[in-house]
Amino acid sequence: MINTQEFLAIVRVDAEALEAWIEAGWLVPRRDALGWTFSEMDLARARLICDLKRDFGLNDEGVAVALDLLDQIYGLRQALRELLSGVSAQPESARRRIADDIRGGAGSNRYSDASSVPSYRDRSGGDEP
Repeated sequence: MINTQEFLAIVRVDAEALEAWIEAGWLVPRRDALGWTFSEMDLARARLICDLKRDFGLNDEGVAVALDLLDQIYGLRQALRELLSGVSAQPESARRRIADDIRGGAGSNRYSDASSVPSYRDRSGGDEP
């Protein structure tokens, strides 16, 4: 875990910007008796925020949209891993039926509401920012 001063030095942002990012929900550090502590995931996400702002010129609204979309992708990838794990645990005959159903178009509604998939803010594990 990284304390606030170390985090500020590594990411090269000022405390005001960091507080704004936390308030916006872009970072979700842990709070303890000594203050904020940041994970490697927080560090990677802060670097991404810097890249989006500095290198791509996104304003705060653009960063919020980009992070939200990336969170959705992360959550969907995690849900897909869980689904694949569940399918692979099934007997071969069940896996074959599932594959046949997919190829046959049984799941014609290919897109659904992604609001129930976990995101960065859920801190449900994984190693992606």
